[in-house]
Amino acid sequence: MFAKGSSSTFKARALILLIIGFITMYCTGMFGTDIINVIQNPIMEKLGCSATQATLGWSIGGYTVIALAFVFSTVIMKKGVRGFSTFCFAVMAVGAALVAVGYNSNSVPVIAVGGFLLRNFLQALQLCVFQVIARWFNRTRGFILGIIGASFALDNSTSSTGLTLLLEKLGFTGMITVGVVIMLVLGVLAFLFIRTTPEEAGLTVDGLPENKNTDKDHSHDDHGSKWTLGSLLKIRESWCIMIGIGIFNMTLTAVITQFFNSLMGMGLEMGTCMRYMLIFGLLGILMSTVYGKLVDVLSAPKAGVIVAALYALSVAGFCFHVPLLAAMGLTFFVGAPVLQPALTMHVFGGREYQATNRYLAIIVNLIGACGLPFMTIISDATGSYTLAYYILLALNLLVLVLMLLCRKTYAKD
Repeated sequence: MFAKGSSSTFKARALILLIIGFITMYCTGMFGTDIINVIQNPIMEKLGCSATQATLGWSIGGYTVIALAFVFSTVIMKKGVRGFSTFCFAVMAVGAALVAVGYNSNSVPVIAVGGFLLRNFLQALQLCVFQVIARWFNRTRGFILGIIGASFALDNSTSSTGLTLLLEKLGFTGMITVGVVIMLVLGVLAFLFIRTTPEEAGLTVDGLPENKNTDKDHSHDDHGSKWTLGSLLKIRESWCIMIGIGIFNMTLTAVITQFFNSLMGMGLEMGTCMRYMLIFGLLGILMSTVYGKLVDVLSAPKAGVIVAALYALSVAGFCFHVPLLAAMGLTFFVGAPVLQPALTMHVFGGREYQATNRYLAIIVNLIGACGLPFMTIISDATGSYTLAYYILLALNLLVLVLMLLCRKTYAKD
């Protein structure tokens, strides 16, 4: 897990960071987006509102986060992650509490504000996690990202079931209260243990002696990056990341949101679809660590070629109505969250991660946000998802080419 020769002090501190990071990624996904699957119908039934009204805050947040992610990254660059992550956990706790208040007071606007805060600040916390990985690890960065990425697979496989059980046992307010407590506890842990760089804890990158680190050039630290939007748009690798990861995220959203409908359209029963989601979602935990190891052994772009091929293979299962092959996409799709930071760190370096990602993520998120409307519009127009999946297949083959073209690195760490 850690680089050969890492100090025992570094390993102990880094392990704490990884545990907090994994739980953070899991819980922000659970209470920030997956909770919609559980609370949407109760809100509609109690308040007598539509599905659009019940999820309005999350829907709006899905678009505003495109701009706010830039703001979050800038704050992280200037202030670090310790205080900011604690603040973000507190805001998510407030957001969850507002959802409960709105539910009990029959107020759609209050629920919308709560959902808006949850959707946006989960992104802020995930940026904090990736920033810590970028600065603490170099030689095993890919594998560490793979471990953190496994939280997405675990979240997709178990969070909706877990929240449903909480709802049945504790009721709506009780379930939300659990979320509030978890966020507050994580906020305290973040303040106590999280540091932006290992130097802040008296350690070095990878826990290695200073003379073994690959970079001593600190002239372009986080708050004084040499990269601007203009300079990024001039290089091929930026476009490979923006378009490639954007299509990955678009594919992920498109397939996950229409997973049951697509498989049932091939003749499968709901029970079979649910079993496929559980089995292949859990296998994604293992696949994420495999992707991470490929990043370390082959490099992020070469790992991206493999991920693109697997994405295309799964989408082909939807195109040609091979349900088992299509369902395996849940295992393969964990590559998107892992590859975005891995590619950015590979091309620009850990020190420049936030400085470059805050620009690149704008296009990535814009493309990714098209996944759901892309599927529904084509389905409404043609009566099926077939055309949509053929287009997705062509787009993922394009990503494969883009990963092959993403060769140069400007990293100095």
